[in-house]
Amino acid sequence: MNGATDNVPSELHQQALSWLVTMWSGEATHEEQQALSRWRQASAAHEQAWQAVQQMQQRLRSVPAGTAGPVLRAASRRNSRRAVLRGLALLCGGGAALQAVRETESWQAMTAQYSTATGERRDIVLADGSRIAMNTATALDVRFDAGQRRIDLHRGEIMITTGKDHGRPYRPFVVHTAHGTARALGTRFLVYQHGEHTQVQVYEGVVEVRPRLQPASLRRLAAGSQLRLSARQAEPPQPLPPLDPAWLAGELEAEQMRLQDFLAELARHRHGVIDCDPAVANQLVSGIYPLGDTDKVLAALVQALPVQVRYRTRYWVTVQPVEKK
Repeated sequence: MNGATDNVPSELHQQALSWLVTMWSGEATHEEQQALSRWRQASAAHEQAWQAVQQMQQRLRSVPAGTAGPVLRAASRRNSRRAVLRGLALLCGGGAALQAVRETESWQAMTAQYSTATGERRDIVLADGSRIAMNTATALDVRFDAGQRRIDLHRGEIMITTGKDHGRPYRPFVVHTAHGTARALGTRFLVYQHGEHTQVQVYEGVVEVRPRLQPASLRRLAAGSQLRLSARQAEPPQPLPPLDPAWLAGELEAEQMRLQDFLAELARHRHGVIDCDPAVANQLVSGIYPLGDTDKVLAALVQALPVQVRYRTRYWVTVQPVEKK
């Protein structure tokens, strides 16, 4: 929308947009209003995301809430991002307000061709035989034409096994993110877009990586290596652990991981907020945890560490020190 909102992570922007739809519905319960208040107060990043979507609301304020709400709520209940898009197109008449919304990263993610919800994983097979494993909260568009095989990754994490292209001329396979591009040279590789950078990991073959704002700064990333890509630079490659990411098997693996980092990773697979009390943030976690039930993972932490889990609501959890009696 503007420079003030560019730094909002797409995951939080998406959550804030969902809250906006709920509040516009005219059907928000008292509990939902309180839940939104708690969500906003959970962190400064949450409040920043809410202020960002408030700018969207300002662009659409000429549409009565009593009219906009039912349209957006009904679309979201159908679990269809494209239905929400059509709803806003109807409300905005396809004008400048809608165009401004369409240009945001969160809007592109919401209307993506393929997506996974929080806690969901999905495998897709493309027309050329390429296979993509999608991790939680991921959104992408596939754009194949006569000149290229292009993936636009709007948010989240994917593992790609490229298929052979039999077209003439050969069409390169390229993944685009907010930070740059990763071009596969017959390979199996991972791309994870989050925050201020994109992580690229190569398991087979070679990948060419280019920063979006410095496309001449090309790096070739060989199998067994990884790097972080920002819009201005690709950092030097680092060794890659030999095993596939645990999420492909529906697991979260930790080896002497700080509890705060562990909970941040777990939160990717759980609706709502997981807060970590600074007093226990540096506790170390090891083990392999199934992602199918995040409550069980939290319960396992209580058994392994001197911590307790406080459920403020179903969607707001705090991990804190054990209270002294």
